Amino acid sequence: MQFVKYTVIRLGIFLAVFAGLWMGLKWPIFVSGIIGLIVAFAVAYLFFNKLRLQANEDVRKAFNKTSANKTKMQLADEAVEDEFDESQRKHGPQAN
Repeated sequence: MQFVKYTVIRLGIFLAVFAGLWMGLKWPIFVSGIIGLIVAFAVAYLFFNKLRLQANEDVRKAFNKTSANKTKMQLADEAVEDEFDESQRKHGPQAN
């Protein structure tokens, strides 16, 4: 949930700066967008560091949950493949 909060805060800061420069001061859209990105990044990084770290932890947990657990058969197959690779490295390619 912290990820969503952090994202909304950064997006809000960006939109406020972007709209103020583009519509309020009539700056070019590209310049307003770049400055909006820079300001949103800087403000979020400096003032919302704790929330950023919590959002990072949420994302890390989400990716760890989705990693599939390997079965014993898959682990055994990988061990055989690793052993074969090691034997090939030690003895080099064999000529037929």
